[in-house]
Amino acid sequence: MVDVTPEEVLALFDSVEGPMVTTADVVDILDCSPEVARTRLNELVERGLVTRRTSGQIVLWTRIETDQETDSPYLRGFGALAETDLPEEMKQERERARQEWARGSDRSS
Repeated sequence: MVDVTPEEVLALFDSVEGPMVTTADVVDILDCSPEVARTRLNELVERGLVTRRTSGQIVLWTRIETDQETDSPYLRGFGALAETDLPEEMKQERERARQEWARGSDRSS
């Protein structure tokens, strides 16, 4: 068994029939361990390139089709943040910093 890259796993979606693959598909086709397959598939989920859902006890992985605008690594990175509270936390931190700065400039006058 070998280690595989996330890109090799992503390419596998183009070589199988149907839009979904299972972890077992990745193991069989790429000759890797189930742990490596799950790790690489989860990395692709974090990058916003693959989704996962369960059907009974089977996990089904589906490639997310991207358009050319989101095909850059820079923009794909934001896909991992889409379901987080990070943007709201950034706004709150920015406002806190502005208020702190305003208090600091009031003291120096």
